[in-house]
Parts: sequence; C-alpha cells; structure tokens
Amino acid sequence: MTPRCLDRLARLLRNRFALSAIVVVLLPLCAAVRADQRLQEIRSWAFQLQNVDPVEIKLSPYDLIVIDYGFDRRNATAFPREVVNLMRSKPDGKKRLLFAYLSVGEAESYRYYWQDNWLTARPEWLEPENPDWPGNYLVQYWNPQWQEILFGNPNAYLDRILAAGFDGVYLDGADKFEQWRQRRESAASDMVDLVGAIASYAHAQHPDFLIIPQNGDALLGIPRYLDIIDGFAREDLLYSERDAEVRNSPLSVAESIRRMRPLVTAGKPVLVIEYTSDAQLAAAVLDEIHELGFIGYVAARDLRSLSPPALGCGSRDCSR
Repeated sequence: MTPRCLDRLARLLRNRFALSAIVVVLLPLCAAVRADQRLQEIRSWAFQLQNVDPVEIKLSPYDLIVIDYGFDRRNATAFPREVVNLMRSKPDGKKRLLFAYLSVGEAESYRYYWQDNWLTARPEWLEPENPDWPGNYLVQYWNPQWQEILFGNPNAYLDRILAAGFDGVYLDGADKFEQWRQRRESAASDMVDLVGAIASYAHAQHPDFLIIPQNGDALLGIPRYLDIIDGFAREDLLYSERDAEVRNSPLSVAESIRRMRPLVTAGKPVLVIEYTSDAQLAAAVLDEIHELGFIGYVAARDLRSLSPPALGCGSRDCSR
C-alpha cells in the first residue's frame, strides 16, 4: 500500500462517523492505486533553470514543466503564488503540472541558505566542491543539519516551495549516493530515507504533492523507493555519459532501461532529458525515447531557455 493511501485511510479512521465496512472496501482499492492520474496524462515535459519568463512558460504547450523556484542571491524573491498559478495554465485553458527544482545531494553557493563563512568554518556535513560544477558542494545528505536546510521549518527550501503552490518537487542529486558507497555502507538506503522523509513531510501538508527524483536509477532496485516516488527523471540516457553527443555503451543504456521499466508498468512516468544542439540528433533521440515508452525533452545543458516544441515533442503534437 502506498504512503499516500495510508494517509487517506488515517484521515478516514479519524472520522468517528466512518463505517468500518467502508474501510474494508477501500483497503484493496488503495493497494491497487500505484500512480497519480495527473501524471498518467503527461505527454510532454520541459526543464528550464535560468531566465524563466512566466509568460513564455504559460504560452508553451508542455504538460509538465520544471523550473527553479529562484531562492538564490541573484533572485532573493521567488515567484509568488499568483505567478505560479499563471504558469500552470496552458494556452488551451487546461492545467499543466509545475514542479520546482531542489538539489538534495549538493549544496549550492548561489542559494539563499549559503553562508559566507562555510568555506572557512566548514560545517561537518559540507564536502569538497564539485570540479565539474563550480559552486556545488557534495553534502552528507543523511546529516540532520543539512536536512533542516531542505525541509521542516518555514525557512527551509521545500517549505518555501510548498508555500508557493507548486504541484511537486524535482529532486536533483539523488545519484550522489554513488560517491559515498565505498565510504558508507548505507549510502543507498540513506538516500531512499531522505527522499521518503521529504515525501512524507510534503504529503502531511499537501497530500497530492508529487515527488520526482532525477538520476540514480540504481535506487529503483529498492522496492520501497518505487512506492515513495511518483515518477523518475533521467539525464543522458542515450548520449553524453562520457563525452557530449557520443552514444552511451549498449550495456549502460540497456541496464538503465531495465531499471526504469517497472515504473512504466506501474503507470508512473519516466522523464528523459538529452542535451544536444543538433536538430537531426534531437529528432532521432526523441523518437527513440518515445518508442521506449518514456517522455523526452532536448535542451542545452545550461538550461537557460525553454526549448521549442520541436525539441520537446519531436514530430508528435505536444497535445497528443
């Protein structure tokens, strides 16, 4: 039974007028609910972290869009709830899902929570800088002090996202457990615990809030992880694991697809993003992703702009 169904049953049981017979009927029904209906209707998605224009987002055709909430030093005030609602409306009048990006595996020096003295008086949970992404620092993601920055108080990152009215959170850095496996036996289960704690906390306030982690598909082999998450996102599934626009090894591609296949079976979306500026490669990639039963998107790796529909839907209509 999913945690969300347990929450719903708990609310029902607190109602002194609820009949035990109703609960008996609902138990097997909840056990069968494995995917959120809103996500089952997703046919296209987009991902933009910089230079977000709310009007451009509103006018785009995408069913689900991931943006940066904006809590950094360059943008101290994030989008108010009214603007989030504006971006949620599609040109045809239907509603899209709007997700906020949140890195759980690295601390970012350009975020509102960053303290200038952390590099001289380093917190115990803060690790070295990521050489590939300046300003990003590996963290001990199981540490309570780091988790307090992520959620659990009005100033925490997730709490601000919830208050703004986003439909869900897009958790980056779940794959960082891979950098800890040789030093920490519980690295994988620690990351699952963190994602589970984030989901439980969010659902306690907004039961329909959605959780989609990015990368770290080895975690999908842990059964409880599949129950926690509402979908999954994967970068560089087909290309660019080693070098830009170079095809990944057949073994790597096949193994990732094998791990993600149970999500499709459960009706949970798999979002795939590939990075290329080659229009022909983009079209071929999107078609291949679609044939796999996943939902594709192509963009520049800096994610500074929203890709046109041709790079988000390929030869297919975004509305289908």
